Amino acid sequence: MKILFIGDIVGPGLNYLELHLPDIIAQHQPDFVIANAENLELSGSGSFVIAGMTRANLERLWTLGVDAVTGGNHSWDGNEGHTVHEDARVLRPLNYGEIAPGRGAAILEKNGLRLGVINLASRDALRLADDPLTVMERQLDTWADALDGVLVDFHGTSTEEKLTIAYANAGRVIAVVGTHTHVPTLDLRVLPGGVAYVSDVGMTGPSGGILGYHPSTFVSAMKKRMYTRDAWQFAEGPIELGAVLVTCEARRATDIQRL
Repeated sequence: MKILFIGDIVGPGLNYLELHLPDIIAQHQPDFVIANAENLELSGSGSFVIAGMTRANLERLWTLGVDAVTGGNHSWDGNEGHTVHEDARVLRPLNYGEIAPGRGAAILEKNGLRLGVINLASRDALRLADDPLTVMERQLDTWADALDGVLVDFHGTSTEEKLTIAYANAGRVIAVVGTHTHVPTLDLRVLPGGVAYVSDVGMTGPSGGILGYHPSTFVSAMKKRMYTRDAWQFAEGPIELGAVLVTCEARRATDIQRL
């Protein structure tokens, strides 16, 4: 089984994927394609404009062959931040309580395979998040052995926390991939127990700024101690592709590589 995971898509990164993802899929033949998509576009109203998702842009991802999307701290932001979660293919952090719109886990069925997907968040990304390990293990217990593998998108900053989640679930999941920092890390490896791991997949978005956004967004906030509506705009420059391909056999990962 092969799984293509695309890291935080930021604005113009969606246009890039429309041009290149069909070729990537044709070349690598993944069984499942999953993407973190909480930064798809700038959305909102009034003085509050921020990253988020809309059904129209999610539809563009479904058309490209993406099977599910994950989120994080921007999961509910923007004009459609709540309604997008009516789609069962849209996941949000599982460990953010039961009241927030959406679901944090799903089972994907394709090509005769069944893949579980879990979205988690660290408290450094979502301050009120619950303990990720306890919530995750509770979910895994409900799935038992009915799946061909489980992939986890851990949305947060702490590499220690992400690695701990991976080691704690050796033999129960096939991959723990990090998102949130938008910066690709070099620590791709397969851990004991067949867990593919990377601290951060990186972003799929414009490279000429900060996290895919124009530097003025963050410079203004640092100087004025607040974000302003006019400050939010996407960066320019070449698009970075943050993506990894996970290969597994017999419910164990055998390889993880960057694309």
